[in-house]
Amino acid sequence: MRPHRLLAFGCLAILMTVIAGCGIPVDSSPQAIPADEMPLALSEPNSAGPSISRLLGSIPEEVYFLGPDAQLVARVRYLLPPPTPQKMLIALDAGLSPSELDQGIQSAVPYSADLTASSVISGTVTVTLDASFGELRPGQATYEFAQIVYTITSLSDVRGVLFQYNGEIIQPEVGNGSIATNFIVHRADYAQLAP
Repeated sequence: MRPHRLLAFGCLAILMTVIAGCGIPVDSSPQAIPADEMPLALSEPNSAGPSISRLLGSIPEEVYFLGPDAQLVARVRYLLPPPTPQKMLIALDAGLSPSELDQGIQSAVPYSADLTASSVISGTVTVTLDASFGELRPGQATYEFAQIVYTITSLSDVRGVLFQYNGEIIQPEVGNGSIATNFIVHRADYAQLAP
C-alpha cells in the first residue's frame, strides 16, 4: 500500500477514535426524566395527531401552540366553513404536523383530550374539559388554558372563555400561574405567554 494511503487511513482511524470518545455519556440502564423537566411534546406518546388532514377546508384560522421558548405561536389551519368554537378546538386537539414538531413546537393539550365548546353567548364560549385535564403535569394547565383561550378568541365574535370541569365552572390558571380572579378569561389574562 502506498504511504499516502496509509497516512490517510491512519488519520481516519484517529479521527473516528476522537469522535467516538466525544459522544454522549451512556448509562448502564435507562434513567427516568423528572416530570418537571420533561418537554411537553414528550408527555404524550402521540403529540402529532393523525387527524390534521380531516380539517382540510377553505377558511384559514389561527390555532395556538407553544414555541420552543414556551410562548404561544400561531399556526394556520384551514377549516370547513363556517368556523365555530368547536371546529377550532378540534383543530387544536388534532395537534401538530411533523414539520412543526421538528421546529420545537409543542402542545400542552393532551392528544387524547375531548374538549367541547358551547355556542357563543354575548361574546363568551364555555369550554368543557374532559378527564385528561385532571391528569396534566404540574404547571401544564396554564399553557393548556392559554392555548384554548387564544385559539377560540381568534374568532371575531368570541372575546372570553368560561371553563367547566366535572360539571362545575372553574377559575382557570392564568399566564402568571395564579388562579383567575374571574370565571371568564380573556387574552389579556395570558399576556405573559403572548406571541
